[in-house]
Amino acid sequence: MERAIATLRSGGVIAVVEDFGNVTAVFAVLASQFATPDAVNDLAAHARGVLAATLTTARAEELNCPALERRRSPAWTPRYGVSVEGAVGVSTGISAADRALTIRLLADPATHAKDLVRPGHIMPAIVGPRGSLERPYGPEAAHDLVVLAGLQPSAVFSHVLAGLDPLAPSAAPAFAEKLGWPLVHVNDVVAWRASHERLVHVVSEGVVETTEGPFRVRIYENDIDRDSHIALIRDPVGAMPAEAPLVRLHSQCLTGDILHSRRCDCGDQLRLAMRAVAQAGHGAIVYLRQEGRGIGLIQKIRAYALQDLGVDTVEANLRLGFAPDERDYAVAAQILRDLGMLDVRLLTNNPQKVQALTRLGVHVASREPIEVAPTPDNARYLATKRDRMGHLLTEVAATGTKA
Repeated sequence: MERAIATLRSGGVIAVVEDFGNVTAVFAVLASQFATPDAVNDLAAHARGVLAATLTTARAEELNCPALERRRSPAWTPRYGVSVEGAVGVSTGISAADRALTIRLLADPATHAKDLVRPGHIMPAIVGPRGSLERPYGPEAAHDLVVLAGLQPSAVFSHVLAGLDPLAPSAAPAFAEKLGWPLVHVNDVVAWRASHERLVHVVSEGVVETTEGPFRVRIYENDIDRDSHIALIRDPVGAMPAEAPLVRLHSQCLTGDILHSRRCDCGDQLRLAMRAVAQAGHGAIVYLRQEGRGIGLIQKIRAYALQDLGVDTVEANLRLGFAPDERDYAVAAQILRDLGMLDVRLLTNNPQKVQALTRLGVHVASREPIEVAPTPDNARYLATKRDRMGHLLTEVAATGTKA
């Protein structure tokens, strides 16, 4: 990480490898403000993919580069905006000099929308406010690295090709070493940010008496989007237990947690988690404001209506234009860091939560199942989580229910 940041700061090129889940790609990355004709030519010659330059969501709006409509593209596809090129000083737009000028314009804070024409030969890649903490992919990591280097917030990148196909991540170290480029993985960037930045702070604290006994309550506010999240904490009495604290990451489900909906297992899981943490005597339930797997309450109820027509929860999200699971656990990892719980036993049936916390610098010593017995009302919902989302649900498998 330190070598990559220093290289970008000095105008050099680095390699970034995607390594989240099944998403794999290799990118060549240069800070946009250093896009000279020679640098652009070298980048294009070695990487051989399409050149794109990152912009924050706010900057893309200022420059009138709206995001292109996504049609049947997977979640990890870069969020491209309308292509552009410089309005002055550009001929065909495709030469190295023309593309370098356009890229530098995108990085220049003095550039206005009128300084660009559309369409052009450079694709903006729009990056959200949390960068790789929100989307752990190559363009977001490239953007974060340029920001960490203290440069103008834009990175020019290209997929690296080997012959006719994308370069395999396993071949990236030899490729980068041959060119003398530092190589980092997206996970490196995410872990670095999670361990070096403070994203949450406590805004209030108290004690709540529950049916499972008293819990210390902390309300955390997210410094980026101002959302608030809750930690229910059970502190050990006497000596610190030898086992790691028991932790549950629970995404808000108003219908299940409060209204006792029978079509999901969320409310039952919350109550089981409170009982388990109380019995363990040391741990926390991090209650995250991520209703409907991150799509919000309004869209969740619309998804219910689609489910009533026969589709499952995954397909309902897709039809509404969302990924099957839009949740993010960067804030949860920050809360655990604030609680001093960086080595945990995680109450979950979802392997993706284990992967997310590991990527964010929290060591998951063990995964503890938290299964709810299926009922006629939620069997299809649970089977969908098992069959389409990879949740580890042995009791559902025993029913023979299909999604």
